[in-house]
Amino acid sequence: MKTVIFKWLVVVMSLGNVQQQVFGEVLKEKLFANPSLISAKISPDGNIVAYVGADEKGISNVFISTKDSSTISRKQLSFFTTPEIIQFFWSGDSKRILLLKDENGTGKLNLHGINIHSQDHVVYTEKFSNINAKVIQISPNKNSAVIGLNDRNPHFHDLYLLDFDSGCFELLFNNDCYAKFLVSDNLDIILKISINDEDGSWTIFTSNDAVFMKLTSSEAFQTEFISYNEKKQSVYLLDNRFSNTNQLVVKSLSALGDEKVLGAQSNSDVDDVLFIDGEPKAYASYYEHKKWHAIDPSIQKHLTFLESQIGANFEVINSNKSGHFWVVSDSSPDKGTQFWIYDTKTQNLSTVHISKPENNDFSKMYSMVVNSRDGQELICYYTLPKEIDKGGYVDKPIPLVVVPHGGPFKERDKYRFNPYHQWLASCGYAVLSVNFRLSSGFGKAFVNADNGEWGGKAHLDVIDAVEACIAKGITERGKLAVFGRSYGGYESLASLTFTPDYFTCCIAVCGPSNLKTVLDNVPKFWEFTSTPPSDKTKFFTKQAFITSMGGNPDDPKGFQYLQKCSPLNYLDAIKVPLLLVHGKNDHIVAEKESQQIYNTMKASNKKVSYILFPDEGHLFAKFANVMMYLDHAERFLSQHLGGNYRPVDSNILAGSSAQVSN
Repeated sequence: MKTVIFKWLVVVMSLGNVQQQVFGEVLKEKLFANPSLISAKISPDGNIVAYVGADEKGISNVFISTKDSSTISRKQLSFFTTPEIIQFFWSGDSKRILLLKDENGTGKLNLHGINIHSQDHVVYTEKFSNINAKVIQISPNKNSAVIGLNDRNPHFHDLYLLDFDSGCFELLFNNDCYAKFLVSDNLDIILKISINDEDGSWTIFTSNDAVFMKLTSSEAFQTEFISYNEKKQSVYLLDNRFSNTNQLVVKSLSALGDEKVLGAQSNSDVDDVLFIDGEPKAYASYYEHKKWHAIDPSIQKHLTFLESQIGANFEVINSNKSGHFWVVSDSSPDKGTQFWIYDTKTQNLSTVHISKPENNDFSKMYSMVVNSRDGQELICYYTLPKEIDKGGYVDKPIPLVVVPHGGPFKERDKYRFNPYHQWLASCGYAVLSVNFRLSSGFGKAFVNADNGEWGGKAHLDVIDAVEACIAKGITERGKLAVFGRSYGGYESLASLTFTPDYFTCCIAVCGPSNLKTVLDNVPKFWEFTSTPPSDKTKFFTKQAFITSMGGNPDDPKGFQYLQKCSPLNYLDAIKVPLLLVHGKNDHIVAEKESQQIYNTMKASNKKVSYILFPDEGHLFAKFANVMMYLDHAERFLSQHLGGNYRPVDSNILAGSSAQVSN
């Protein structure tokens, strides 16, 4: 079967290499080129597959083909010249593709619609300015959807009924206080979620303003309302009110006390839920590795078959209305990401014939459970250069780069294909990913164990994981780096300032440096896609960040604590080189977080470089910019850890907007 390399621009990265050893080339130009298949979805009628992938110029666009056709017959529907497709959907009548598109990383999303027959392309939201559009619910039966628009008030989304044929918006709900909504397939408002600004607690109301549920800030932290079942008059949600880990629960809307746990595991949150025709049929847990559990016994044969063919790491991206056909993806650390159409009636698994793999001879990834110094279990993953890998060990220590993920909550590292691991291992580095405390997926006790511990125990978790690699003989002191983005960028800065003698060099991408100014920039709440163009979204509140960081910037004691945990205030301690990278349009971590670090370090004659992209945001989407960023990172690590450096073609870099300050 053909392997498709998946583009991970949201993953935080890590590097390492050794100059004496020649390693096989896994070129970053190939690994990070926009793949011809990023994601695929089958139409509700089960006849057409739509997918987002690279066109001939390498730009993300929308294509369609029949579910049994080959690459040659694919039909291009969109012709964008910039790559930032954030999400895409089918209309209920299988006639249109709907998509949300960003512009230069600003977070201002416009809603587009494309008729698959006429190829008419409409920008539904073009008459609105500076909006962040959200697709709240698409009707499976009507040619319409409920769309959220924040044109009137940037902090709240009003709800509109959009008719796809006419393109007309009809105001359904003028919203001045609700953060989230649950809407039925019939496009009726079912639940409205209000957040208390003082303590972060939630009150969930029904459409007639009756209280459906109240959640403390701790309970609300991971709670997610998934869908509404019209027949059962019930809501499906991920819930941890009465347990440490998230459980899959069904709760009656009409009988407020009637609820039932459908799935739960003691050591892992519910990670994924498989819905067919509005009913949850199975759920997945994820501790070290993904594991599927049947809710409906009739689904077990399909889970067993898929696990026997492609392993348990699969995800059902979507299915047609009847549930006859599933689009299935699988991410394997040493094989890449693959996509299939699964016929549930015949149990036939056919490859989506979209692209040919550039390289299928990847390094293996290993899982490792590390006990922190205070007894927390840390799930970690590491990758070694294929040429010297002795089953998870090496003959002699090599440089290691630890890769702290972003978030820090609503994120975790997993056992899956990671192009950064492959690229950096091919340069000769050991690559380590650590689920430090505050990582999601392991229950609320683990998430809350890091409250107030930014730069403290969470940072020591990273140190403890590195020490475990040293104990295994994988690496040694004097050959260590940190390379992180977002919260991972904060961890890079914390590593330099709070343990200045431990690491050899660090790279911080879009990293917070002053926790007070970060919180000043955070809205009351916001939501964005987890990984473009995934359907899954992540919802954050300002109060959750205040709790996590351990101090309210408006309170004198809280302000002092935030200053204590801010790397910006300890730059005198830095002893090793730092590379900073940021997007000017970053609406999550403002660009000044990196600029103020660079200015201060430069004034003190410390070793610092800064790459600024004026046309990027929190994620870097343009290929030339990605290559410029990775080229500098690879050279930086080569200079300070002694690993391989393979320059990117200057013709590619010529297209980058990068502003480099050394």
